[in-house]
Amino acid sequence: MPPLWIEQLERLGYGASTDGPVQFDIVIDGRPRQRLDDIREALFEALASVAAGRHPDRVRVDASAGGRTVEVVHGHQLIGMAIGALEDPPLRVIDGPSVLPAYAHGEKRPKRTRAHKR
Repeated sequence: MPPLWIEQLERLGYGASTDGPVQFDIVIDGRPRQRLDDIREALFEALASVAAGRHPDRVRVDASAGGRTVEVVHGHQLIGMAIGALEDPPLRVIDGPSVLPAYAHGEKRPKRTRAHKR
């Protein structure tokens, strides 16, 4: 599933093939201060602004592409989202078969033995 801000941009008409990659703006007191290509970097910089003494309600992160802009996060939620994104490793998607074989390629099946009646 794409992040919420991608879905919001798509509802506004964003298309990755025509509008290019999404960029993230750090907005402080309603004025864009910095533009970054990675959400984790943007969240780090926004968190650094809060740590430097700015009130969280004055800092937000926006996603923009193709002349469209949506808010990603602001206020106290920014702190939680930034800490969560920075402490957790990036997600990686691994594709594989939907049904796995009983034994891996080259793996031998265990020998079957008969139970002895006594």
